[in-house]
Amino acid sequence: MLNAGNERILIIAPHSDDEVLGCGGLIERACGLGNQVKVVIAALGDTTFIHSGMKVTADIRKKELSDALSFLGCGDYEVMFEDKEGILDTIPQKQLVSKIDDILMSFKPSMVFIPYPSFHQDHKALFHACMASLRPQPNQNYKLIAMYEYPLIVWQYPRINNAGELYLDIREKMEMKVEAMKMHVSQIRESQHLISPESIKKWAEKRGMEIGCQYAEKYYILRAQLF
Repeated sequence: MLNAGNERILIIAPHSDDEVLGCGGLIERACGLGNQVKVVIAALGDTTFIHSGMKVTADIRKKELSDALSFLGCGDYEVMFEDKEGILDTIPQKQLVSKIDDILMSFKPSMVFIPYPSFHQDHKALFHACMASLRPQPNQNYKLIAMYEYPLIVWQYPRINNAGELYLDIREKMEMKVEAMKMHVSQIRESQHLISPESIKKWAEKRGMEIGCQYAEKYYILRAQLF
């Protein structure tokens, strides 16, 4: 499907860096083949991160996002809330759903990728809002709705059962994914951390072994249609 260059792909991420962690290879490959790719970040904000002890502003996060996506060939992105990082769960669910509804209606994607739910309150809130917005409705025939993963789901709650498995071979895109992640400078951790550049590569290598290639991204199918 990607090879035809006709897809409109929407990636919805809780924070800037999640889009690269989950879909960095997909973004680069889809854009390179001429598909329309839009990335929506749910929440940014001025935050002091425990791993660095530094205060990082929303403007810095937006610049990192712009640099990473530009490197991957994607120029279409937006941020839903620029002052709600870490407190997305305080926004009424109806408001979140309405914002996602508006994006779906305006962009009209053929494929939608949403985050696998995790222990993080922002990830949970966004996942539930996405599921509500992607409810079956007339004249909304998505080819694919899938969840992307990130290494932190090793601490999974809740675990999603009965989801289909979809892999993307990223052996030719692995280094670009790592370099894109490094552009999220404020988020880089030490090598043993699950979302360090080294661990991202190990995670992709693990997924690659599952399908017999060097590196892969794994997605979980919620719904798919043949046209």
